[in-house]
Amino acid sequence: MGIFDFLKNKPKLTEEKSDDQNLTNKVELKTHLDNIQKEIFLFLKPLGFKKKGRTFNRQTEDGIYQVINIQSGRYEFGDKYVIPGLRENYYGKFTVNLGVMVKEIYELDIHNKSKDIYQDYDCQIRTRLTHLTIQKDLWWTISDGNNKTAKEVIDGLSKHGLDWLDNFENRDKICENLSSKGGYPRAKLDVALIELHRDKSKAEKLFQDYYKNIEIKNGHKEYVKGLADRLGVNFID
Repeated sequence: MGIFDFLKNKPKLTEEKSDDQNLTNKVELKTHLDNIQKEIFLFLKPLGFKKKGRTFNRQTEDGIYQVINIQSGRYEFGDKYVIPGLRENYYGKFTVNLGVMVKEIYELDIHNKSKDIYQDYDCQIRTRLTHLTIQKDLWWTISDGNNKTAKEVIDGLSKHGLDWLDNFENRDKICENLSSKGGYPRAKLDVALIELHRDKSKAEKLFQDYYKNIEIKNGHKEYVKGLADRLGVNFID
């Protein structure tokens, strides 16, 4: 062995130690988040929610699903990932997503198939719990203070989250509330897609109004016209 060979092994040992520490941290974070999730599910289960992974579902009308999802921050590599105010590192934190999935809209994409549990990204109507509670984005730190953190989430769901979901618990409420409470640019289109199965003439008028008011030139107008043609919706271009 050369006189300086021992120096070559030192970074490797440091790297192995770092990998072991990262693994330990990941296991601890998972355990803490599992405990938080357990408390949340104890609250949601009597309300009719079922669980898979970190997502909870409740069907409130045939084809209407309320979705609550616990999203943990990903581990981001590199010290240049974070751009304060623009791109944050949420590793070691979690947030709570809420959504409502309407099956007939979801299934318009031929790649979308029925699931045992729908995710928040499957939903047409979406928000985050903290957007309702404190009107801004907040990620909770995952720590061993499980009871306090879980209580904050449960309080938020009880006082705000479940009420928001119930604004869209059936098709009548969605058609009534989506534009005023959802805040979605394509709300009228989604309502038209729901009405298509209930009142075609009303749906065609909604399609027409939505189509006429499309201003963004990114292909969306062509998409809506193609969608109408595919669904047999008649309106004047």
